[in-house]
Amino acid sequence: MDYLRYDDGNMFSSASGEGGVRTHEVGELHDRLMAAHARLEGLRRDATQGFMDLPGATDGLRASQEAAHRVTRDFSCLLVIGIGGSDLGGRTLVQALGDREKGVPVKFLASPDPDAVAPILDDPDFLRDAAISVVSKSGSTLETAAVFFAVRDALIRAVGEKNHARHVFVTTDPTDGPLHRLAKERGYGILPHPLNVGGRFSLFSPVGLFPALCAGADGNGVLEGARWLEDHRREKGPDSMPARFAALQYLAMTARSQPIHVLMPYAARLQAFASWYRQLWAESLGKRKGNRGVGPTPVAAQGPVDQHSQVQLYAEGPRDKTVTFIETGRFRRDVRVPADLPDPFGYLSGKPFDELLRAERGGTAESLAHAGRPNGTLHIPSIEAGPVGALAQFFMTATAYMGELMGVDAYDQPGVEAGKMAARHIIEGIL
Repeated sequence: MDYLRYDDGNMFSSASGEGGVRTHEVGELHDRLMAAHARLEGLRRDATQGFMDLPGATDGLRASQEAAHRVTRDFSCLLVIGIGGSDLGGRTLVQALGDREKGVPVKFLASPDPDAVAPILDDPDFLRDAAISVVSKSGSTLETAAVFFAVRDALIRAVGEKNHARHVFVTTDPTDGPLHRLAKERGYGILPHPLNVGGRFSLFSPVGLFPALCAGADGNGVLEGARWLEDHRREKGPDSMPARFAALQYLAMTARSQPIHVLMPYAARLQAFASWYRQLWAESLGKRKGNRGVGPTPVAAQGPVDQHSQVQLYAEGPRDKTVTFIETGRFRRDVRVPADLPDPFGYLSGKPFDELLRAERGGTAESLAHAGRPNGTLHIPSIEAGPVGALAQFFMTATAYMGELMGVDAYDQPGVEAGKMAARHIIEGIL
């Protein structure tokens, strides 16, 4: 079964005119894509970057399954405390694949915003019934530490010092670090964050799998879809879908002055996925190169909502964007417009809602191409575990190819680290 298909026809000048890429330009990139593919395979083989092997790993899935079993057996909900990749990966899988009939509600708390945190602290009944998952690879993320210790204090007041440890699960450096040491001292559950996987690439580790499993998602299915994509990538190399996507976005940015890349899923359950992509693309590819800054600007949009808020800009504004749509063939529920509607609404009578969404996506793609605005579409058969796993692996590997084409390190984030240090110095000066 094909979990994913990439339709890139509207990215080319044959469909989108002067704004589109020329076929020969893609051909001229082939040698560089070959080199990029060889580089990725080298990073995978020597385990410098572990995200490409996560779909085939079993340790993280097994640990996540065991912890999720405890949560769904002993608690009525899960609260996840983390930020950035420690939040968005789990949030993506929970929103797309969570099933209340098979799991428990999962709530995410990413920011030390007092108005977001206070209702949790003020609700001892919630805390008595909740498992708490705190996620930080380094174990020292300041926002996560601040929120966790505030929640832990409230949890201890609700259930007592002796009983609170059974509520807490920690996903962090599996060998050392302040959070790991605290967990060992207090008897918290510990889940491993792979050392050779950065937060934004950690979707298929316990960072994403643990909350997804608690929410009732099919973890095996997610990894099966990711393996399918990874097998395709290794077999096809520079001709694979993620490599081709990266090549087209790179050419759009460098040869067509289109540095703004919009991801627009036509499914509400993929809204968090678009936010996860935004971090992945921005943090991996926005870098200093010599004396200048380089990188695309990712935009997370939602169809069809943003047809009525952003597409006017995409269609007639500056020619500085590409749009990638995500279309699903099947939804979880079948909803139809009532039959026998009066005029002028008769054309809607009896129509399935999923067909309305596909028509709107297709019409938007066609109109943008006619306006000279390049776009592509990722088709998945359904919003189920396999397709979502393939979709996530597609974007992670496309990001890696894009980084190689741009000549930047897609795996570090020095700009973020500088901001963290500056914030810590300011905080230390607060009386």
